[in-house]
Parts: sequence; C-alpha cells; structure tokens
Amino acid sequence: MKKLIALLIAMLMVLGLFTVAMADAPAYKIAIMTGTTSQGEEEYYAANSLAEQYPGVVLHDTYPDAFSSEVETTISKLIAFASDPDVKAIIFVQAVQGATAAFTQIKGDMGRDDILLISGVPAEDPADISAVSDIVLANDEIGCGYQVADLASQWGCDVLVHYSFARHLSYETIVAKRDAMKATAEGYGIEFVERDCPDPTGDAGMSGAQAAVLEDIPKVMEEYAGKKVCFYCTNCGLQVALQQAIVNQPNAYYALPCCPSPYHGFQEAFGLTATYGDINGAIKNLANYLNEHDAVGRFSTWSLPVNMCMINAGFQYAQAYAEGKTNGKVDMDVLNQCMASAAGSEIELGAYVDAAGTEYPNYLLIALEPINFADYVG
Repeated sequence: MKKLIALLIAMLMVLGLFTVAMADAPAYKIAIMTGTTSQGEEEYYAANSLAEQYPGVVLHDTYPDAFSSEVETTISKLIAFASDPDVKAIIFVQAVQGATAAFTQIKGDMGRDDILLISGVPAEDPADISAVSDIVLANDEIGCGYQVADLASQWGCDVLVHYSFARHLSYETIVAKRDAMKATAEGYGIEFVERDCPDPTGDAGMSGAQAAVLEDIPKVMEEYAGKKVCFYCTNCGLQVALQQAIVNQPNAYYALPCCPSPYHGFQEAFGLTATYGDINGAIKNLANYLNEHDAVGRFSTWSLPVNMCMINAGFQYAQAYAEGKTNGKVDMDVLNQCMASAAGSEIELGAYVDAAGTEYPNYLLIALEPINFADYVG
C-alpha cells in the first residue's frame, strides 16, 4: 500500500512539473521564411538562431534558390505555415516573388486575418505588397541611390557602373534607386554606365553569374584605364564576386552592397570569420583586411546588418502582438521600440512615397549613413 501511495505521489509530482512547463510555454508560434545561405546568409543565421533559442515557438523554412521560377514552392511553404492554427505571425525576409499571392490566400481563402504578416526587403511592387502585409520593412532604396553617387563623387570617381538584369529592373524601387543614382552621378559630372549581368536565378545559376561579373570588372577597368570607377550591383549573391574583383583593382571602388551591411558578402569574399555576435568586431576585421590590401578608402557599407535587424525586431514585435501587448497589428510605438532593441540604437522609420506622390504608411523605410572603414583600422 505504501509503495502504491509513493508511486501516486511521484506521478502527481511529475504531472505537476509537466503542467508548470506547459503553462510556461507560449501558446503561439511565429513562422520565419528566409533564403538559404547562398541567397542571404545573415537572414538565415538570424532566423536559425531564433529557432534554436525558442524551440517549438519559432518555425523556420527557406524559399528555393531559384525562387523566381519556383514561385509556387514559396507560396506553398507560406500556406503551410498558416495552416497551423497556432501560428500567429509570419515574418518573410527577403519577401521574394510569391509573397503577395500567398498573403492574399492566407487572409482571404484561409480566413486567417488573425495572423500578423511582416514582409522585409520586398521584391514586389509597394502597392501590391503593402496591401496584403500588415507591416513592410525595407531599406531606403532611393536613399541608397543617392548615397552611392555621393560616395563616388567624394572618392573622385569618373565613372559609376550599375550592374543589373531584366527581372530586377522590373521592380519599382530598384528602378527608382537606379534613376536617383544616375541623376545624382551625372549632376556631379560622373559618367553613368548600365551594364547587364546574368540573373543568378536563371540558367547560369549563381556560380555562372558570379563568374561573369568576375570576368567583366577587369574588362571595365581596362576600358576606362586611368580612371576611377565605382561599381554597384542590385543582386545579393553577386556582391561576393563584385567585392573580390574590386579589392585588387587600385582604381576600382565599392560604395554599398545592395542590402547595406557589414556582413553582406564581405566575409565570404575575403575569407573572414562572420562574427554575428560582434558587429563592431566584424567591421574592424573587415577594415583591417581592406587596409592590408590598400583598399580601406575604396569601400563602404552601413554599420548595421539591417536584414538581420528586420528579423530580430520583427520577432520581438510578433511576440508582443501574440501576447496582446500591441494596439492592433500596426503599433508604431511598439515597433520603434523593437527596432531600437534589435539595432542597439534608435532607427528612424519613414513611409515610402512613390513617384506619383502616393504614400504607403505601412511600407517603412530604414536609412543609415555609410561608414568610413578608416575609422575602424587597428
């Protein structure tokens, strides 16, 4: 009898502990969609780190590398997230093609208007993605266009080369950035050159597209021998090739990655360790490498990995939303707090305004100033 009572007490204690553990676990899930490491290593790292830190709460999946030709796969993965009734938020960074279609289905056909939908670095037109997303977070593309031309002028460049391809030049914001870059450069008396490169999602793949850029930059430098040439490319995966080709060309300059960040391509390009937990250390390592290769005054970027910040801030905001701590789906006070927490300092968010003057209040732009790597040497 005593053994039976002891067994019952033990079972009740275990059940009690289990009940407490269940009570402590959030009654919601937050889904995050990113690219693979070949498309955006820092976004993948941010999402994967959250999944490890919050097991059972964070769901992480990736869209295909050939996302432009496999849109249905991306859509199906987002729909799968929303099919789980416990999922209360979906964070999609980078929000490539398929985001608008999937979010439309989630809100409409599936009736999941309770899910918070956050799009980061959207590939689709602002009018479309902002209509189906609750919050859109994007780099200030047009501002980056001005910054690239400004840096080229400060460096005394004679030529500014803009690499892109047809798919990217169908994006409203990328075209607006190019136009701002061109007008500003020509205003400084800098020759603006548009140059085609392969689309990494096409038949050549990422490796073929990178090889084409590596081969083309020396040709450009030969064509403009004796002149200072600044290069810019609209594609994430091609930044590595651009950086590798430019660093050893004395008259070649690199103003900003397409997604400005101290991690965007640099570590892979130069064989450096990606110290994601130490941003300032990463910048110093990069500055020292550039200094050793006589390139410290020919490169720049932003001091913050903005795409990572979008995911981390988006997650914090999604938690607040799921726990009823926001005033509806778009609470700018809470969002600003989350962005500041993720960035380590306040970030100013501005609404996107298109060429026709239409403002999209939930399409929020992030802008920072370029850094001078010389300030970080040593």
